[in-house]
Amino acid sequence: MDTDTSRDVQPEHKITLRPVIGLTETLPTRDLEQITIEAIRTHRRLRDVAEARYEEWRKSPAVAACDTAGPAQIAYVIAMIDMIAQQTALSTLLDLLGHVPSMPAD
Repeated sequence: MDTDTSRDVQPEHKITLRPVIGLTETLPTRDLEQITIEAIRTHRRLRDVAEARYEEWRKSPAVAACDTAGPAQIAYVIAMIDMIAQQTALSTLLDLLGHVPSMPAD
């Protein structure tokens, strides 16, 4: 059993992406910080897309057919799934890093 758990302490209920851990566990902290910063930027972009899709869905006319949610709602659901998946990856990276890195100005 591995006794070094400093980079892998997770509550049992927390979702982590083991492949992300495997890919990054041997990286220097500086590299892990850069990857995490990019993941934060990606998450923010996906959040903005999801918010835009939500607004489009809210403003779209109601779908008459009851066998589909309609393209606007489908686009919103897809955007939310993308954002949630990225959030899980970001959360895993933040746990590995142990802190929120300072974000350089964009």
